[in-house]
Amino acid sequence: MDGVLSQKSVSKTLLNSLARWELILLVSCGALAVVLHQTFRAPLNLPGRHGIEWMALLILGRALSQRRYAGSLASVGAAATSMLPIWGFDDPFMPLIYLLPGLVMDLAFWMLPKLQGKLAFLILLGGLAHATKPLARWVIALTSGWAYGSLFYGVAYPVGSHILFGLIGGFLGAAIALGSQKLASKL
Repeated sequence: MDGVLSQKSVSKTLLNSLARWELILLVSCGALAVVLHQTFRAPLNLPGRHGIEWMALLILGRALSQRRYAGSLASVGAAATSMLPIWGFDDPFMPLIYLLPGLVMDLAFWMLPKLQGKLAFLILLGGLAHATKPLARWVIALTSGWAYGSLFYGVAYPVGSHILFGLIGGFLGAAIALGSQKLASKL
């Protein structure tokens, strides 16, 4: 024992450190989405508009990570952040609503592994994952009686607008992720 670390133990330590940073970044993506949601609250009466930043961050984190649970981890960051009293969410189901898109993404990546690097798949996934919010709220309203203003005129408009904003966010996240991967491969 000469006190010198072997190359194998240095590599293992570096990989563990990188893995920790990746986990922190994924959780931070979710937390950032909640911070942006609450910081830029404006009564525009456009349900789902925050799907642009939320799905961009979620798709970006999910597409760049090799972890099977990357979407879920980002969603856990969002759900945990939404529970902090400083944000003033009046919806007790908000953590659940933030969890669903990440679970949907991880499930889609698991079921359709050959499509993971495809722009169209990531864009569509952003729209469908964001549509879980009004669908979950609809189920909650039907089963618990909790009233949601966005569902006042039915579920079709909120689902459609969430899909639209989710598609836009999915495009932004996918373009950044795929563009950065392409750029990194040229370096």
